Amino acid sequence: MGPDRLSLQAMEKNNKESIRENTQRWREAAAQVNPSLLEKEMINLFVNTFKAPYFEYLVGSSAQHFTDLVVIAERIEQAIGIGKIADPIENNGFGWKGKDNEGGC
Repeated sequence: MGPDRLSLQAMEKNNKESIRENTQRWREAAAQVNPSLLEKEMINLFVNTFKAPYFEYLVGSSAQHFTDLVVIAERIEQAIGIGKIADPIENNGFGWKGKDNEGGC
């Protein structure tokens, strides 16, 4: 049995995987979904596979075509690589730390 829409949405980008590798893996799985995905549906499902900081930028994009979305994701990847966008995975200063931060800013 091939993948369905829910399993496509659950596919995440591996930390060591490039956007191009991730896209290829995802597209191969998406091609097996029956009935075929519409372009808009494919964009929405693919965006939801990403975590921060990719998700924040991709969800705000107005990409009308899947290929445009991939180009935007590659630009985000390049910006992370040169330090213009912080990668929360590599920076322990991001996010909620739990009880230590309660009640203060």
